[in-house]
Amino acid sequence: MKIIIISDWHLGVDWGTELEMDSFAHLLQAFSQIKEENPDLILVSGDIFNETVPSQEIFFEVINFFSNLDLDNKIGITNNGKKLKYPIVCIEGNHEYRGKDFKSAVQLLEAMGFLKRLNLESISVFNEDEKINIFGIGSFPDKYFLDILNKWSPIPERGAYNILLMHQSFREFLPFESNDEIPSLSNLPKGFNVIVNGHLHWSYKTMLNDNEYFIMPGSTTTTQNKKIEADNPKGFFVLNTKTNEFLFKEINGTRPIFYLDLHFENSSINQVLGKIKSELDIIKQKKLFKKPLIRIRLKGDLEKGYFLKDLNLKDIEKDYPDFYISFSVKLNEKGLKESINTIQELQKQKRSLEDISRDVFFEQISQTNVSKDFDYKRLFEILYNDDLEKAKDFIFL
Repeated sequence: MKIIIISDWHLGVDWGTELEMDSFAHLLQAFSQIKEENPDLILVSGDIFNETVPSQEIFFEVINFFSNLDLDNKIGITNNGKKLKYPIVCIEGNHEYRGKDFKSAVQLLEAMGFLKRLNLESISVFNEDEKINIFGIGSFPDKYFLDILNKWSPIPERGAYNILLMHQSFREFLPFESNDEIPSLSNLPKGFNVIVNGHLHWSYKTMLNDNEYFIMPGSTTTTQNKKIEADNPKGFFVLNTKTNEFLFKEINGTRPIFYLDLHFENSSINQVLGKIKSELDIIKQKKLFKKPLIRIRLKGDLEKGYFLKDLNLKDIEKDYPDFYISFSVKLNEKGLKESINTIQELQKQKRSLEDISRDVFFEQISQTNVSKDFDYKRLFEILYNDDLEKAKDFIFL
């Protein structure tokens, strides 16, 4: 049997912005490629929607998408005795989770006959001499997940091909040291041919045990511009259950993503801006078919005398209107760090408040690029005596 494994569509993400139709455009292209694969079954491991309660406008686009899919349910998957329109089996992700007294957006799609939803249950599908068992557990808070999974205790069937769908975080993929509440891959049940996980937005495949695989298809669209997403294409897996082979297919035409990690040492504001523009000019030379998303992270130290308040990144965005640019600024002002150290040292010397203030004031002045041909000593005395009007007159004489 040929099975498509796909996840995290996040339909409706960035709604109300220029990017509001990206999630739908990417998914339409994905299903255009899926159609060419002529699959028997499509498995979705959560987060079809981006919002727990989508707006009517978003739901209109979602229903329009499903209503116009060109796929045959040739293996005859049913739900409540009725044949589904499409051979789609899914679970709910954390973006769709609602309490037991409420219906989720995925349940509405199920009621329309578009798909079959699993939560702590399984179904079996058949194709010629093959039996495929699909087990599904929706998203749960990390601290409860293992208890719920162990209580449910899904048991793979000998002689059949067994797939487990889930939507969770795992310690092995977190960028920080996690606590014991976060599950580990070692906690997963054994005996499944493949365990499919959603939630994490990059593709991944590894063998857990002999011929037992753990895979993550990743997302079909970008919700957070992270480096790992910029380095990994969006796509889906094609599984051949007879050979147990997985082939990752990249979705054509998704919006390009770039992640620039720029490090500076003792740099001026102009050097920082110059480096940013230099990197953006390189991207500008590429033949891009869509306006790209660019995340720029600035790290390191500014040269003494330069301050973050003078770093006008809005001008960068104006100079490159063909890019969607966002910044993460983690630059240090050397003067500020040194002033703090100076204050700490002066406090140890038990000097007077006036002496400490005077030394810090003149240290700050020395770190700036303003003219030194000015009587700062007199200005300090006026300010220290809290005479602001006199200070204004002194400055503008």
